[in-house]
Amino acid sequence: MKTLLTLIAAVSVFAGAAFADPVNKLCPVSGKAGDPEVTYAYNKKVSFCCDKCKAKFDKDPASFGEKIAAYKADSGKCILSGKDIDKAQTSDYKAAITTCCEKCKAKVEAEPDKFIAKALKKA
Repeated sequence: MKTLLTLIAAVSVFAGAAFADPVNKLCPVSGKAGDPEVTYAYNKKVSFCCDKCKAKFDKDPASFGEKIAAYKADSGKCILSGKDIDKAQTSDYKAAITTCCEKCKAKVEAEPDKFIAKALKKA
């Protein structure tokens, strides 16, 4: 039991570090000022057709906010070019989305893809 609690604590610390700063200042639901204490950890795996597309995405993933939100991981298509993916070419897009309150956070948790592009626009 002690080992399990230690593992959970370690994962919590790592997850907090991975999503240190929110990508937005305004709540994507209400438009009010975001509260850094009320954040949602957004994580999405995206795939590419080649190294070139992956490198372009990895250089500035936030600039692809609308494409990230619309991307379906099971589509088999590159998020940038629309060509068939090379399964070896994937990246994780991780972001912390701040909201103004728990009610808005629940809305983001229910439909994260709906709000990621809005969050990035309001950064």
